[in-house]
Amino acid sequence: MIWQIARREIVTRGQTKAFQVLTAVLLVGVIVAAVSISLVTGSSDEASEFTIGLSGDGTEFADQLSVETDEVAPTVVETSDGETLLETGDIDVLFTGDELVWEGFPIADLDLYIRTSVQQAEFAERVDDLGLGNAELAALFGEVQIEERLLDGEDDEQFVRFGAATVSTIAMFMLLTVWGGFLMMGVVEEKSSRVVEVLLSHVEARTLLTGKILGLGVLALMQLLIIVAGMAAGLLAVRDIEVPSGVWSSVPILLVTFLLGYAFYASAFAALGSTVSRQEDAQAAQLPAMIPLAIGYGIGISSVQSPDTLLVKIASYVPFTSPVVLPFRVALTNPPAWQVALSLFLLAASVPLMLNLAGRIYRSTLLNVGARVPLLQAFRNRNATL
Repeated sequence: MIWQIARREIVTRGQTKAFQVLTAVLLVGVIVAAVSISLVTGSSDEASEFTIGLSGDGTEFADQLSVETDEVAPTVVETSDGETLLETGDIDVLFTGDELVWEGFPIADLDLYIRTSVQQAEFAERVDDLGLGNAELAALFGEVQIEERLLDGEDDEQFVRFGAATVSTIAMFMLLTVWGGFLMMGVVEEKSSRVVEVLLSHVEARTLLTGKILGLGVLALMQLLIIVAGMAAGLLAVRDIEVPSGVWSSVPILLVTFLLGYAFYASAFAALGSTVSRQEDAQAAQLPAMIPLAIGYGIGISSVQSPDTLLVKIASYVPFTSPVVLPFRVALTNPPAWQVALSLFLLAASVPLMLNLAGRIYRSTLLNVGARVPLLQAFRNRNATL
């Protein structure tokens, strides 16, 4: 009977235009996001081509500004009407010897290239004036070699981790709120249309609740898998980027956390939906479930630069916030396995407790049509039989 109810929810909700549009938007959105991450972090072997206009004293630096580097491939043009060439786009910057003139915002790489080249030319001239030889110059200004090593991987890998953690946080928050809201609206619709009275004449309230949670959970899991697949496809579309192993290993934890988090929050949304009979009251009724989700989302998004703080660790253990915070923390910091296991254990242990409490509230308020049943009263009446 539970599967029959779940199948009814899958067919009914899966055929709606809202579900189909949302699924398509999710797929396109995560692919675009992943490709964007790849393009930002992927390195290019070709230097950027720029045209530098020189006028006045700037023409004295033509030789220095013609040298190609790994980042810049310059073309030098001497002109007497540089500002006109800037406005027409024929040159990227005008250098007059003591001033750089840009059409709009400065181009960072080109700006640094010109300043460094001019500084080197001036420096060489001063060295000649002081009569310093090459040996003395090399000893004085020899580069100090300092290597850099990141425990969490290279910069590009860190950027991918940031992207994966952010997408995980947004996806978990969105899917839990959207599908929790769908479940809540379904409960309210059945109450307002009196359909629930017909259903309860054939099945128990607990069976009905379990079937609804299971049915919508299948659709929600489908969308999460689409997000994961789209993210993977986008990252692999650009071959010059390496996805850290920690990102791949966080996918199973993301799926397990979502299943547990969905069961936890879907139960809460269904119970809250049973306390109202009108769609207008549903938004206010869902606040007790939305607030902790929003807190977890806020902690995750605001902790991208400091993902291993005490607040993030605590939030990854608390069942009300761990469905959103734990995937974020795992993708970004690779916490010890025992901490992940503890978070999942606490969340798993809280699921049957929430299911039991929500089932009792759902059963005691489902046939109350009319005014909204206060949550405290619904909690007190949770032992009522139906």
